Amino acid sequence: MLRLGRTGWNNVIIFAMLIMIFLFNGLHHKIISSSDDETTQSLLPPNSAVLTYQYSDFKIERIGTSWRTNKQLNIDVELFDVNWRQASGEIIPITNEQASSLASVELYIAGYDRSLVFDVFATLDGCFVDDNQARRIKLDKQTCSQLFPTTEF
Repeated sequence: MLRLGRTGWNNVIIFAMLIMIFLFNGLHHKIISSSDDETTQSLLPPNSAVLTYQYSDFKIERIGTSWRTNKQLNIDVELFDVNWRQASGEIIPITNEQASSLASVELYIAGYDRSLVFDVFATLDGCFVDDNQARRIKLDKQTCSQLFPTTEF
């Protein structure tokens, strides 16, 4: 049997607790994260507040708690904003193929120094979006039509 004094047993308990904390913390991240999290990513940063959506042919600005557009649009702007904040897609590798952009949008987000620029390219089953963060995200057809209402897919 191991003979330890009071301080020796305290040290054993402390080290055992540290090992358990590291073990459970590692297991927690292993259990919670799945392979879907690595391939699916949101277009916008979490909890971001978009101040302006600047498209090539129209602009939507947040004025206080409401929205202002410079062109008559047949969309619900509140729903449009929610669709942008919830939009996510599959990250696909960027290739050097040349494709012409169908549309482009510049988003000004509260608290960010630079705007986010998204270029959309059509595919057979939807579209993919390139951003100025060197990401290419594939979106389904419905999401593409919600985010780019004046573009045909």
